[in-house]
Amino acid sequence: MNCNEHESTKLNYLNSLEKSRDVKTDISDKPKYFITFPYPYMNGKLHLGHLYSISKADFMSYYKELQGFNVLFPLAFHCTGMPIAALAKKLGEELEGKKTDISTKEIIQNLGFNDVMPFTDPVHWIKTFPKLCISSLKTFGANIDWRRSFVTTDINKYYDSFVRWQFFNLKELGYLSFGKRHSIYCPLDKQMCLDHDRRKGENIKPVRQIMFKFHLHDKILLVRQNSIGKPYKLVCGKSLEVVSFKYNNTSFLAEKIIFDNLKYQINNVKYKESLVLSMDLKDGLTYDGTNIEVEVIEKNILVVKTDTKSDVELYEKEIKALNEIEETLFTLSTSSEGIVESVAKLSVENTKDLLVQTKHFISVYIPEKEVISRSGGICVVSLLDQWYIDYSNEKWKSKVKKCLDNLECGPDTRSMLYAGIDWVNKWGFSRSFGLGTKIPWDTQYLIDSLSDSTIYMAFYTVKHLLFEDLEGKLEIFPSNKLSNDVWDYIFAGKDLVPELYGYLDLLEKCRNNFQYFYPVDLRVSGKDLIKNHLLFFMFNHVALFDEKYWPKRIFTNGHLMLNKEKMSKSTGNFLSVDDALLKYGKSATRMCLAVCGDTNDDANFVEDNANLFILKIYTFVKEIQKLNELVRKKSENETIASYSNADVLLLETVSVNVTEALNAYNSMKYSDVVKFSFFEMVNLINLYNNINGTNILLKNLVYKSATQLLYPIMPDLCRTLIEKYFDSEFNLPEPKLKTNKMISAFEYISELIKKIAASKQAKNNSCVKIAVGKNYSEWKKEIFELIDKIDCPRNNEIKKNKVFIASLLDSVKPILQKSKINITKGNNFVMDYLVNPDKFVMKFNEYEIINEFKFYIENMSNKKAILEEHCDAEPLNPIITFSK
Repeated sequence: MNCNEHESTKLNYLNSLEKSRDVKTDISDKPKYFITFPYPYMNGKLHLGHLYSISKADFMSYYKELQGFNVLFPLAFHCTGMPIAALAKKLGEELEGKKTDISTKEIIQNLGFNDVMPFTDPVHWIKTFPKLCISSLKTFGANIDWRRSFVTTDINKYYDSFVRWQFFNLKELGYLSFGKRHSIYCPLDKQMCLDHDRRKGENIKPVRQIMFKFHLHDKILLVRQNSIGKPYKLVCGKSLEVVSFKYNNTSFLAEKIIFDNLKYQINNVKYKESLVLSMDLKDGLTYDGTNIEVEVIEKNILVVKTDTKSDVELYEKEIKALNEIEETLFTLSTSSEGIVESVAKLSVENTKDLLVQTKHFISVYIPEKEVISRSGGICVVSLLDQWYIDYSNEKWKSKVKKCLDNLECGPDTRSMLYAGIDWVNKWGFSRSFGLGTKIPWDTQYLIDSLSDSTIYMAFYTVKHLLFEDLEGKLEIFPSNKLSNDVWDYIFAGKDLVPELYGYLDLLEKCRNNFQYFYPVDLRVSGKDLIKNHLLFFMFNHVALFDEKYWPKRIFTNGHLMLNKEKMSKSTGNFLSVDDALLKYGKSATRMCLAVCGDTNDDANFVEDNANLFILKIYTFVKEIQKLNELVRKKSENETIASYSNADVLLLETVSVNVTEALNAYNSMKYSDVVKFSFFEMVNLINLYNNINGTNILLKNLVYKSATQLLYPIMPDLCRTLIEKYFDSEFNLPEPKLKTNKMISAFEYISELIKKIAASKQAKNNSCVKIAVGKNYSEWKKEIFELIDKIDCPRNNEIKKNKVFIASLLDSVKPILQKSKINITKGNNFVMDYLVNPDKFVMKFNEYEIINEFKFYIENMSNKKAILEEHCDAEPLNPIITFSK
């Protein structure tokens, strides 16, 4: 049998032990704990990166269950937006023979589908991938109540109605507005392209370019302004191409990127030709009637040199005027009727006919960096009609900050959220292409995918009471009765309208479920959603719900790398959820995910570690089984008269491990959970055996505590182990001994062994003599007595009191001089005792401890040990000598 076959046999054995269960969470007398995770987008199967983030929520769900909470962890499936519709459209074009930048057909075939034709219908994606996602996460052992799952978009009448209710309320609160705004735009899709619609360029925004207006013969040359002042020189690339275009009977020249964006920001821009600019610059370039020097270079740039001391005030005043013109043109309406208002006699509908310009400047917007849509379009900035959510509202922001003040999250996440609250502005939420919910009062537009996904956590609390399937086809509450009144009764506590009286019992049950499970106790997310989704999540909750329903905790994590490299299908460094679970099984996969990382830094899933976990978990299980045989053979009435020091060390250490593991769970530091629940427990058993520990019942306690602690990490395996070997005790272990006497003693033994090994004399000698002392020298006793009489803090803070320290060192100088002790050495001892008094307290009998564990010292050092007491030695500082 080769190595791989050996590992496969062990993996199959572990798989055979794992016991899954169905999860159904309903109202109970227990305190609730509500965990949510951003519903994944259904344009494919789940990959390991999804699983890494989901595991953070899943581990906590099982932990809270052990703590006695009634845990609700639901998951739905996001289908809103452009990607699914764009992929279906591209596939149709590809099958018709049109050339595309990326083969959608190949993507779908790589997902395991030979017949790709059905995927030309976006609805087919929605019907396919959620079911595959459920299957993957069931195999993973996720603690999810699948009754509460659903898909988004208007395919689902219930969710569609819920989102419409949300936006009716936002409109009623005055948080929505309509107008034109410069937005990242995909010419292929012919609509705004926001973060989730992009293949490249997430978080890239439009930036304004102020352009100088030069005169070149009968044309105006537009050149980007990079400093204030009067232009005196133009530097131009020898081969730089520009576009000649006409606007309102005026001819212009501009770089291609400027033209490509400007034509989407004003009407009546007519392309004429492309030409090499330097050929036209030989003469005739003027600015404000003055000839301008031209320098032609090899590098393809177009740069203005300005005199930063000339006419600065004049230009600043003109740019201020440019800003005022722009602000006047693009003021947005906030009228509740959604009617666009006129401002300063300029109708917003007509702003696209106007170029924002002054005598010397023109204003143009471009993307701050390249943006490519999921359709493959190179995006530009366009001036678009848009419905907006007014996240710039200062009163609203103030409420969100109050929410964040009381919300638990990591310091880096908190600082990014506070920064996000400050910079977030109006958010365009209307779309013309894709899937989703139509804006109720303006049905030509759809609501975007980052706006219909902010309060759906509330929908989880009632979904299973309204319909049974994912799409709302299996109705419980009739969909033809859905209205704002239904959601007002459930979520806003309003009275039930008479036409719904026949459904009072069901709707009251829905309201009770919401009020029991809300608010969200933990929201887990990847760090990439801090700047958008998590902000909107907080904004919409404080707008639409009472303060008692605001979220309680947010946890974010970094992206997942695979074997220290970025996951990428194109490079082959990629692992789907199904492939990971097939290769490593759920328990080893979950353990490996737990140790990957716990912060916003990028984590690393190492496949070699996953393989090692298979072997380690298999050994762990086999040790439990062997120990269980020995435990069953012992008399049920057998008791222990007293514990040996080895037993006490075991009990103290397992107690420390339990405490550290529980603290790690509470902090969501799952790598530390595995450290203290698994590795340190296994190490403890090995140490206990090495120091001749023989108590089988105590060994069993270690494995039982470890298994209970590991239940949230490996629930399906630990469920079997707990039921079969540990009396079905599904609870968290408690520390058995809160003392650390033997831990301190054994730390001393370990340090002693290190000192022996580190000595240069150890190499050529076979015998080590350890001389211990009972008493400190007289000068140290005097210093103990002097310092113990002083009333002061005994920690590092006291070092800051320079006057006190100087006085103390002066007072001990006579003691040091009397005993002829080096002043520096003596002062170091004084400071050590002042700051670390416990270090000098004898917590154990040094001679007896060394004598008891002398055999262990001999085994570890490979030397015969001789122990004696000696007057020159001091407590905890033995004299070590070697001999042949």
